[in-house]
Amino acid sequence: MEIKQKIYDFLRWSERYTGTDMVYLVKGGSWLVSGNIISALAGLGIMAAFGHFVSKEVFGAYQYILSIAGILAIFSLPGIDAALIRTIAKGNEKMLIPCFKEKVRWGTMGSLISLFIAFWYLFQQNFELGFSFLIVALFLPFINSFLVYLSFWQGKKRFDIQNRYYVFYNLLAAFLLILVIILTKNLILIVFGYFLAFTLAGAIFYKLTIKKFLDGEEEKETISFGKHLTLMGTAATFSAYIDKIILWKFLGPVSVAIYAFAERPVLKFQELIPISALVLPKLSQRKIKEIKKELFKKFLKLFLVAALATIIYILLCPYLYKIFFPAYLNSIPYSQFLAIIIILSPFALLATSFLAEMKKKELYTLNIIPPVLKIILLLVLVPLFGIWGVVYSFLGSQIINGALTLYFFKKI
Repeated sequence: MEIKQKIYDFLRWSERYTGTDMVYLVKGGSWLVSGNIISALAGLGIMAAFGHFVSKEVFGAYQYILSIAGILAIFSLPGIDAALIRTIAKGNEKMLIPCFKEKVRWGTMGSLISLFIAFWYLFQQNFELGFSFLIVALFLPFINSFLVYLSFWQGKKRFDIQNRYYVFYNLLAAFLLILVIILTKNLILIVFGYFLAFTLAGAIFYKLTIKKFLDGEEEKETISFGKHLTLMGTAATFSAYIDKIILWKFLGPVSVAIYAFAERPVLKFQELIPISALVLPKLSQRKIKEIKKELFKKFLKLFLVAALATIIYILLCPYLYKIFFPAYLNSIPYSQFLAIIIILSPFALLATSFLAEMKKKELYTLNIIPPVLKIILLLVLVPLFGIWGVVYSFLGSQIINGALTLYFFKKI
C-alpha cells in the first residue's frame, strides 16, 4: 500500500507540469495501451501467417474483398459507436441494446449489395470472388455490430474491462484465423475463417456485456446523432478502403498485397496511442471553451512524443520486416514514408473535442474534404506512380485533415 501511495503522490505531483489528470491517464491509459499492444501483436501475427503461408496473389485478393466489405460496413452505422460512448458517459446505459439492433437492421442493406456483387462474379464464372462475397453477405450485419460492447465500457471509463474483453476478442479471433491460414491456402476458406472468427469473438463479449445491469434512460438522440456521424464518415470510410480497390483494378493483387504490408504495421503502431478513447469520456463532461488552452498545451506535448515515435518506427522498420515479413521487404520504403502519419496522431485530441460537443458542421467538413481529396488524388496519382501514388494520396489527405482540425479548433 505504501508503494501504491507513493506512486499516487508522484502522479499528482507531476500534474503541475503535465497539466493532465495523470492518475486517470495512467490508470486508463495503461489498460488501453497494454490492450492495444497485445491486439497489435495479434494483428501482426495474422500478417506474419499470411506472409509465410499464403501467396501474394491470394493475400491481395483477400485484401480486395475486405476493402469492399469495409465500404459496405457503412450500412452498419459505425457512427453509432462514437455517439454511444457519449451517451453512456452520461449514465444512459440502456441505449446499448437499441443501438445494436439498429446497427444490425441497417447492416442488412450492405448484405444485399454484397449478394449482388457475389451473383455478378458468379455470373462471370469467378467462383472464388463470388462465393467470398456470399460469405461477406452472411456475416456483414453482425461482425461490426457486436463491437458496440467496446463503446459501452469506454463510456463508463472501465478501461480495465474494455481492455480485457478486447484483448481476448483479438487473441481468440487471431488464433482461429491463423489456424485456417496454416491449414489451407484457399481464398474462400480464409475469408470464411476471418468473418467467422471475428463475428464469433464479438458475439461472446457482447453477450457478456449485456448481462450487466443496464441503468439510466433511453436517449433517442443517440441513434440520430450516430446516423449523422455515419453520414459524415461515409467519405472517410470509402477513402480508407478505395485505395486497395483502385490498386487492384490498375496493378493487380500483388501490388495490393505489397501496399497492405506497408500500411498495416504503421496503422497498428499509430493505434498504440489511444488518444480519442481516453479523452472522449472526459471531454463529454466538460465545456471545451473552458479548457481550450489547456487542451492545446497537451496537443503540443503529444506532438513531440509522436515525432519521437515516428523516428523509432522508421529506424526499426527494416529489422522488423526482415524478421517477420521476409517475403515483403519491398514494402519497407513505402512503410517508412507512411510513418509520417504517426506525427499527425495528436490532431485526434483536438478533433475529439468536436465530437464531444456534437459540432456537426466541423465534423462534416473534416469527414468529407480530406477523404474526397484522397479519392481524387488516388485516381490521378495511382496510374502515374503506382503504389507511391497511394502513399502520396494518403499523406496528402492526412496533412489537410490536420490543418483543418487546427483551424476549427482555433475558432472555438
